[in-house]
Amino acid sequence: MSVRLHDLELLDAVRAFTLSHPAPEIERFKPAMRDWGNDWIDVKAEHLPAAERLDQVVQRADCAPMLVPFARHYRNLRWEQSYTRAQRLVPEAMLDGYGFTEVVGKLGPFVSERIRAGISIIGPGIEYPRHRHQAEEIYAVLAGGADFRVGDESATRRVSGDVVYIAPGQPHGFSTTDDIMVIFYLWQAGDLRQTSTFA
Repeated sequence: MSVRLHDLELLDAVRAFTLSHPAPEIERFKPAMRDWGNDWIDVKAEHLPAAERLDQVVQRADCAPMLVPFARHYRNLRWEQSYTRAQRLVPEAMLDGYGFTEVVGKLGPFVSERIRAGISIIGPGIEYPRHRHQAEEIYAVLAGGADFRVGDESATRRVSGDVVYIAPGQPHGFSTTDDIMVIFYLWQAGDLRQTSTFA
């Protein structure tokens, strides 16, 4: 089976964004993104209501151009959540208003054991409680913003264009503003599908 054109377009978008980004925090992720792997798998599309918000986001002045192909193809992607209502790990409002899609990672469509990359949409006024995981992580804000708390630092407002680096095992969380926030995420150097523990 050949690679689908929309998957290739998204891979090109996430690789170009990562490899051309000037932030020093992203430099450490570039080798894994250059050599993510070779395998593609056919991933079945799955819908979440949060994905529909991409149509609104790409109309905004603060939206990064990298989101345009995601908005064009969001109906063809597998949208996920890391948590369930039964687990009671995150607020109900978060489960009602967020979702992510992976382009590169253990579950594909571009299969990698080295790096995980995709986007996440988080609705307005949502708190993502402080949590931690083995992998080091990047949040690159593509639209909107949130008050991020990383480690022992006080909360800092980050908006479109900002990059947040999280070291392995470092507690972090955020609260979104009254706008929809979209982030590009990168994970490496740990279990790429680990469920977070909460601080």
